[in-house]
Amino acid sequence: MRTIQIITIAFFVSLLFFATHLTAGLLLQERKYPVKKTALLWGSAGIFLFLEACFSFLFLSKPWRMPVALLLSYLYFWGIFIYASADGFWKKCYLWITYGCVFCVSLSVSFYGGYLLAPDGSDIFVYFIRGVIYGMICFAIFFVYHRYGRPIIREVSGFRTKNWISLSVVSIIYFLTLVVLLSKISADNGINSDTLLLFALLVCSFAVASILIISSIYQMRKEARGELVRQNVEYLMSYVENARKTEQENRRIRHDLRHHDERIAAMAREGDTEGILAYLGQTRETSESYPAWCPNATVNGILSSYAGKAKEAGVEYIAQADTPAQSPVADVDFVAILANLLENALNACVARKSSGPIQVHIRNVGNKTVIAVSNPCGANLKLENGLPAARGIGIDSIISSSIRYQGEINYKIQEGSCTACVILNP
Repeated sequence: MRTIQIITIAFFVSLLFFATHLTAGLLLQERKYPVKKTALLWGSAGIFLFLEACFSFLFLSKPWRMPVALLLSYLYFWGIFIYASADGFWKKCYLWITYGCVFCVSLSVSFYGGYLLAPDGSDIFVYFIRGVIYGMICFAIFFVYHRYGRPIIREVSGFRTKNWISLSVVSIIYFLTLVVLLSKISADNGINSDTLLLFALLVCSFAVASILIISSIYQMRKEARGELVRQNVEYLMSYVENARKTEQENRRIRHDLRHHDERIAAMAREGDTEGILAYLGQTRETSESYPAWCPNATVNGILSSYAGKAKEAGVEYIAQADTPAQSPVADVDFVAILANLLENALNACVARKSSGPIQVHIRNVGNKTVIAVSNPCGANLKLENGLPAARGIGIDSIISSSIRYQGEINYKIQEGSCTACVILNP
């Protein structure tokens, strides 16, 4: 009977922890893998959580059951979160450690609630009361984060390493302090006024620190938006300049067309067929222009612009696109994503003195827009979580624009070639 009661408590605790950890993980992560693999990862975490909860409640003494169960579950889910989320390592650490602080605060409040509401209740009833209080606090915080915090956090690059390390250090200090205090609250087996006062002061301090951190993240988002705007302006100006040059060239060709006609007519009257053919060949070379890859003016303009840059740099350039004239992807986002991918590919070829090729494929598959750009790369290019470990504003711009379309971004290195694939869901 006692074993059944313990397994019931373990099941309830593991179910509660799984619900909160899973919700936190899904809210905080930038999905890196397909839905099926992501679901398998988080599902396996739930199985692990139940098994370790049963172990803790069956084989450990009462003061150690809850601390060991929560610590093991938290650390295991942390590993799953780090593995399954496509973002900078230190940003992921900050997010999960901050959730750990919320986790400890909510659990501590639930302990106090259990002491107040069920001082003499059975173990199952006490754990039920604690679970209700803990769940209400956590899910209320999750709702606020989803509504107000998540859109801001997702705009800030995870690869601003120094900023996220600083924020992570602050969160780690609070997390470790809260873990120690939670253990003390659990060991008191009742309400200790000194512990309660210390807990209240620590929570107030954490709230103030969180406000300061939020202001810092706001500033990071402001800087990221400013950099993205400046870069988009540069690319748009480059596109406009390229279009202006193309129009000037077309005007020149139209202006000279009358002279070309007269020259061809003169050779025709003289019966100089070979001369006409040679002259037409020369004219074709001088009036060569890049093809219209697709009906979309912005995509075609970007492809044409980088075709010219690649030709000047002596890099082979192959492009295919089927983007419709009216695309659900905004022009400014095509500039941020496609132009950045091509700029990075061209810079990589120039830096390695490689002749390419740069290969571009843009396809509409169902409701998705798939953009893939590949180019030769060196052995020094390292990837982290499917993205270059060393990244600049260009990749940040790609990520920021992709987020608006629930996009997936993945870099892959194979046989000396780097392929960047962006899948948008407009």
